[in-house]
Amino acid sequence: MNTLSIALRTAVMGLAASGAAAGDDALVQYEVRFEAVWSSASHPTANFPFNPHFSPLVGGTHHDGVSFWTPGGIASPGIEQMAESGNRTILRSEVQGAIAAGTAEAEILGGGPSSPGEVSTTFTISQSHPLVSLVTMVAPSPDWFVGVHALELQNEDGLWLPELTVSLDPYDAGTDSGTGYNSPNVNTNPEEPIRNIHDEAPFNANGVLGRFVFTRVTDTACSTADLAEPIGVLDVFDVFDYLEAFNAGDGSADLNNDGVHDIFDVFAYLDAFNAGCVF
Repeated sequence: MNTLSIALRTAVMGLAASGAAAGDDALVQYEVRFEAVWSSASHPTANFPFNPHFSPLVGGTHHDGVSFWTPGGIASPGIEQMAESGNRTILRSEVQGAIAAGTAEAEILGGGPSSPGEVSTTFTISQSHPLVSLVTMVAPSPDWFVGVHALELQNEDGLWLPELTVSLDPYDAGTDSGTGYNSPNVNTNPEEPIRNIHDEAPFNANGVLGRFVFTRVTDTACSTADLAEPIGVLDVFDVFDYLEAFNAGDGSADLNNDGVHDIFDVFAYLDAFNAGCVF
């Protein structure tokens, strides 16, 4: 191994030790598009509301050490407030508390569309917090909502999915006993478990209310330092791939295009790596 290779490997080890190249901390960006299809045509009923819409999106990225909601579980105060009024203040506090505790990493916030209609927002996610929970109220309603809980955006090999579409059934939060879209408030005491009401009135198995489409932001947004799979994540394996190309005299390792593999190519690669991915 020549002097330059030794210098590069030493630099790689320094990056890994400092955590700059830690795969668990590498951020990947996704867009989530909420396509709402709920309407009087899709769900005909005598008391269909005049202004069907959904409340602003709210959720977060997290690992399995925390759950913001789950079918069969009891709604948290944040889920109750969101499902009954569309207010996301308490649920945001719950997500922020989990972030402070290290079990969640980032909030996800977005608009709320009229229905039919759509909105989209972007968020970052990492290997250390690879799950997504995201909800929005069916409005008007007693305590109905749609959403995903602990959704995985990786395949069985731990690689980030380029796209994932999730159909959205309606759920009852179990906190209000109203039976119609505009029912007066009737607190459920004791609270009941969250349940899927796709087959119950007024939905009556007439199809989903919408879908979330998760799309990974284009890989071309990353720098030339992103050489190894998974594309879109900068980690120590990208630097190892460059080291192999450098040692082999591969033309791709000549980053300053002067026809020579030297220390200036090493510096150029490390600069590109430290610049990270620009989304």
